Amino acid sequence: MARALAAGRVLAVDHSIPYRSGRMPRGRARELMQAHIRTMMSGHVITSQPEDSLLDVARELATHTIGAVPVVDGHARLIGIVSTTDVVNLLHDEKRLDNMSVGDVMTANPISIDEFATANEAIGLMRNASIRHLPVTREGRVVGMVTAGDLIRHLLKNYPEPDVA
Repeated sequence: MARALAAGRVLAVDHSIPYRSGRMPRGRARELMQAHIRTMMSGHVITSQPEDSLLDVARELATHTIGAVPVVDGHARLIGIVSTTDVVNLLHDEKRLDNMSVGDVMTANPISIDEFATANEAIGLMRNASIRHLPVTREGRVVGMVTAGDLIRHLLKNYPEPDVA
């Protein structure tokens, strides 16, 4: 938003973006969006392997109230992901989870993000793929998980309070 003098010259340019009832400086917004994923990911992540029982993984999802479990090979390399939505869809279709392995239902070659990627990159991946969970990797190995909720918590924790006028 620019204010103009009577002669048509620009007096000042407001380089901020709207938030709440005030404005957040663009530099601060940019800084928050450029934070590395490793600063906001869950570092303790439950993983699974393709031969694991789907029923056991479903129990882990429920017990720990997590939305997805990365599937890894014997070297902790990401090869798939199983989400609560996958399990709910199978239950809806009256499938027996105790007769299935994780490898039967996992999404192979899932989208993941490097630990040094930014919050902005993670949000872009989540939006474009309509997903809420991103395995975080270092050289192809799972080192964490970042969720839409993690991103929101990071951004809100660092969100500036509006100026009170």
